[in-house]
Amino acid sequence: MKLKNIVIMTIIYIIAILGLVVLLNQNILSNDTERVLNTANKIQLFLEKNPTNELPANFEHLPASTDNADTRKIEGGASYSRALTRTKITTTSPIFKEGQIDGYLRVTEDRTPTLVADFSIITFALLFYLAVAAQVLRRAQRMHVFTENTVAKIKNIERSPLTQSYLINENDDKITTELNKLGESIQRQALSHTEKKENLYEFIEFFQFPIFIYNNKGKIRRTNASFNNEFADTENLDIFSPYADFLSFLVDKMLHPDIQEKLFYFEKIGAYYQVRITPLPDLDSRFLVAMLDVTSYRRTLDAHNEFIANVSHELKTPLTSIKGFAELLETTSVSKEETRNFASIISKESNRLMNLVQDTLLLTKQNHRIEKEKLELAQLIQNILRTSGPQIFEKMLHVKTQIDKVQLKTNEAMIYSIFENLIENAIKYTPERGQIFISLQSEKGQIVFSVSDNGPGLTEIQKERIFDRFYRVDESRSEVKGTGLGLAIVEKNVQELHGTIDVVSILGKGTTFTVKL
Repeated sequence: MKLKNIVIMTIIYIIAILGLVVLLNQNILSNDTERVLNTANKIQLFLEKNPTNELPANFEHLPASTDNADTRKIEGGASYSRALTRTKITTTSPIFKEGQIDGYLRVTEDRTPTLVADFSIITFALLFYLAVAAQVLRRAQRMHVFTENTVAKIKNIERSPLTQSYLINENDDKITTELNKLGESIQRQALSHTEKKENLYEFIEFFQFPIFIYNNKGKIRRTNASFNNEFADTENLDIFSPYADFLSFLVDKMLHPDIQEKLFYFEKIGAYYQVRITPLPDLDSRFLVAMLDVTSYRRTLDAHNEFIANVSHELKTPLTSIKGFAELLETTSVSKEETRNFASIISKESNRLMNLVQDTLLLTKQNHRIEKEKLELAQLIQNILRTSGPQIFEKMLHVKTQIDKVQLKTNEAMIYSIFENLIENAIKYTPERGQIFISLQSEKGQIVFSVSDNGPGLTEIQKERIFDRFYRVDESRSEVKGTGLGLAIVEKNVQELHGTIDVVSILGKGTTFTVKL
């Protein structure tokens, strides 16, 4: 425990003890005052019945005309006045007659001694503090000795794991005992593997990632099969000359032989490797280099970062509009017509923002367990067409359907999202008075759902990217409403339901999406 903490705790302890002593003295004084006042009340009753009797020596009857500090305090509104000495307590209380002060009664009695009680509390507190301090000091000494011994043993293990002797005596605690056992285990394992180190070259062949061993002269002494598949079977580090950073890293380890990991990108093979160099001092100062392929992880990370950037960009546009028009409504004088127009824009951008958030949540949701039930798929499609009726009517589209009554055990929310996004996508990209064809059939144990339109169609480049997140065929993103996530959600749901989705498109004639489940 730090000295600062000990001082703070000691101060708090002293304050607490002094507070206890003060509270005790206050309580005793309060009891004494109550006792004297009770006696004064009894004497007043006695005087009322026996006005001619003499009072005891410690009682004094003062006339109403008495003027001193005590009587002035009572006249000021106090119910009594109290005076204290080290051994005595004196109270002065008024005597009333017909509601008027007729005199004063002064009572003097001995105070209850507090010296013994105070001395006892302080003595006990001091003894308790010394006992606790002794215990803390003893534990601190033991912890210091334990720490020193443990650190010394760990350093011995680190310094010489093969030759260090690990002694256990009867005073060792459980942690030290287990540490000693660990040291002995390291000894046994290291000694048992001494001969196997000679077979290290054969051992690295068992690993499915590139490994090579080179020496401090820049010669590659051994490679495994995985290394030879990715790179060339060579004896020089010159093979890495196209990768200057990696080659410098290898050379630097010759001068500073320590274990280190670093990520490198090998452009010619398009791969990221997490490289770990381990010095082998027992093998003529050679170095073992393990190269773990983390390309998939890096691409996933890059896709994640790109997704975050896209979401941020997409959120920024409606938020900027909402903020700008809200500030105009708040800070400037606008007409009712402008107010309605601004409110309409704010409502439109708010809906756009809500749709974007909802689609993002659907796209990023991890369906660890997909609950399935038997569904009438034809009914789902009819519900979607009824909901989309206003958009179809507005563009005067001709929708033709060939929908068989089929059932499928699947997840309702996911299959509904697939149908809804594909149908709405066709409505968006089909020109006015255009045609849409929707079919649902059962073929060879599979459910086949397709949506065709006679819209502008897709180029080959657009077909490659159509399922990318936030990708929009219209570059301006203004002609067709949407978040750019619909088809990405469709693809995700189809994959998680173990289905397939295909797109066939002819530029200028239309597009057909086909889902098989």
